[in-house]
Amino acid sequence: MNAGLCLSDPHPDRAGDGSPMRTLSATRFAGRYRLVDFMLSSMVNSRIYTIGMILNSHYQSLIGHIGMGKEWDLARKSGGVTFFPPYHADDRRSVNSELDGPLQRAAGFLAESKAEYIVLADSSVVYNMDYRAAIDAHKKSFADVTAIYARKTIDPTERENAIAFEIDDSGRVRDIVRTPNSADVINVSLGVYIMQKRVFIQLIAGEKNCGMLRFSGSLLAESLERLNVVAYEFKGYTAHICSIETFFHYNMEMLDIEKRNALFDFEGRRIFTYRRDSLPTKYGKDAEIKNSIVADGCQIEGTVIDSVICRNVKIGAGSIVKNCILQDDTLIGNDVMLDCVIADRSVVISDTRHMVGYRTYPVYIERSRVI
Repeated sequence: MNAGLCLSDPHPDRAGDGSPMRTLSATRFAGRYRLVDFMLSSMVNSRIYTIGMILNSHYQSLIGHIGMGKEWDLARKSGGVTFFPPYHADDRRSVNSELDGPLQRAAGFLAESKAEYIVLADSSVVYNMDYRAAIDAHKKSFADVTAIYARKTIDPTERENAIAFEIDDSGRVRDIVRTPNSADVINVSLGVYIMQKRVFIQLIAGEKNCGMLRFSGSLLAESLERLNVVAYEFKGYTAHICSIETFFHYNMEMLDIEKRNALFDFEGRRIFTYRRDSLPTKYGKDAEIKNSIVADGCQIEGTVIDSVICRNVKIGAGSIVKNCILQDDTLIGNDVMLDCVIADRSVVISDTRHMVGYRTYPVYIERSRVI
């Protein structure tokens, strides 16, 4: 039996889509999805049904999205998804207690489970993976830890939160490099580690909470001499969302049908998400849509080009939306012109407004803002 552990906010000082009020794993992607959907779907597609979610802050949107986990077949009497939020100091518990850390409570939860192997995953990385092949390779190699990576070049906007592996000819990880400065193809960590639960508990002993950078760049890197850390290559599509620039870049990549199919149709595995009983999108007689993703529940009277439109968005007549990401419940008035704009949830843009950004520097409009 295997169990999963997800760091829902692996880079707590970063907001993937620009919002400081939303944990990173709740960031929207490709219109209908959240980042956490890809990790949860990979878990259940790999028959991992006991999953712990390490929470940090601003996690209400994430909990509301996952709920009991029904869409991922995690609404179970045994196993399912368990949330580990941070405690706040009160009269009953000292803030200095080691048990205050959600990571330590999750370790206790895993220790009591029947799971032998743990899959530790970073929810800010998008992929469609079957962990079972990596788990089998881990068992055959007799490794202490298996680190999953992809061979790719990284965009400069990713480097601050990127982790790369130096791998020898035997497949063993010899060094872990933070913020690699290279334009070549390198071994980029996907933030997925497989290990026996006893190894995990030993690694995080004394840690109340930690992000993926600390786990990989410090805890694991400092243990390379005494632990056998073996690399496993994943050859599918990957995207690391760690900044507003990467959020914009990889959402725009989903407009490429080959890359979209490489993610959502990879080896026949589905990506699951929270389902809403929304009406189909309604298009006006003068609406024009070109190379865009449009979710359900929208009403579009204007023109949409090369954009990602989330649920329940309304775009008025005569408006032109180009190279934009419009999140749920956004309202665009008539005769509006937007180019390279990210609108958070429930934004209202009044008639005749013009806003222009650039692909490497998109304009971000915060949640519920009226322009």
